[in-house]
Amino acid sequence: MSIKQTKMRAVLKEKAAPGVSFKQVPIPKPQKDEVLVKVVHSSICGTDISIYDWTPWAAGHIKPPQIIGHEMVGKVVEINTKSKTNIKIGDLVSSETHIFCLNCYQCEIKNYHICENMKLFGIGRNGAFAEYATIPLRTTWKNDPKIPVEAMSVQEPLGNAVNVVTKANVKGKKVLIMGLGPTGLCAGMVAKAYGAKEVVGVNRREFRRKLAMKIGFDRVTDKLDKKEYGTFDVVLEMSGNRLGIQIGLDAARIAGKIIAFGIPKENINIDWGKYMINKELSIESVFGRMIWETWKDTTKLLVSGKVDLRKIITHRFKLSEFEKAMKVMKSGECGKVVLTP
Repeated sequence: MSIKQTKMRAVLKEKAAPGVSFKQVPIPKPQKDEVLVKVVHSSICGTDISIYDWTPWAAGHIKPPQIIGHEMVGKVVEINTKSKTNIKIGDLVSSETHIFCLNCYQCEIKNYHICENMKLFGIGRNGAFAEYATIPLRTTWKNDPKIPVEAMSVQEPLGNAVNVVTKANVKGKKVLIMGLGPTGLCAGMVAKAYGAKEVVGVNRREFRRKLAMKIGFDRVTDKLDKKEYGTFDVVLEMSGNRLGIQIGLDAARIAGKIIAFGIPKENINIDWGKYMINKELSIESVFGRMIWETWKDTTKLLVSGKVDLRKIITHRFKLSEFEKAMKVMKSGECGKVVLTP
């Protein structure tokens, strides 16, 4: 498929400072074993807020100038490879954010998602807040056409939730979800799909509590009263908030399980003797999606209709309206925010 234009519009992290630019830049050329895609939809992640605000984390991971954005769906327009691949021109694909090296110990044991030499799409290399993007073939996921196209751009956070809930083994259990951002909301839908006995969500913002109830949570609250709610078999810590982590540790039953996903912005101190020894809590962590097992599980949920990501998409903007979209995202008065070039 030939592309007549040579330039495209993109959201660019141009300087090592807060804010972004919306500029015309050259359309990238796919390098060896890469695909070029025409972006159909992309969605904003909490990580993109950190990049926009230029937090210390962002300063340590981004080298401007760079196109940002990592959650996306696009149509393949060019493939540069001599290797055998199931990807074809015209396929709708998404990108696995964690670009693995295939050479380190973690890759050898198939823990590709925590590769020791990992690069991140839209963070360590140009991403998807643009009209076109390039993706390594090894991290290109061919979407099932039965999935709604708009939902394809939100599979990355859903995949995080699937990995979290799978590790928690929630069937028949009472589950507490701390933090109802998009991944926390996804975790609630997945937990219900996987047979959780009860799913309770905690979030300060009323907007997200109401949204959680609409998508199937059993109960939501802004303040967890132990007398009212009791203890939980499983706590999914999706907030990364210091207070949220403390509430989760207290709310977990003796010998309960906590899955840590939210990334704190500060060092967290816990009473090791109280929680790890006396209470015998099991704490596991999740960083991303198992490649490609989680994507396969995510596809099953979406194709079956057990999870409908369109229910958490609350705002839609043109890519050129990125500043408006980011303002909504930072307000917290939203679910998932989707962009269209």
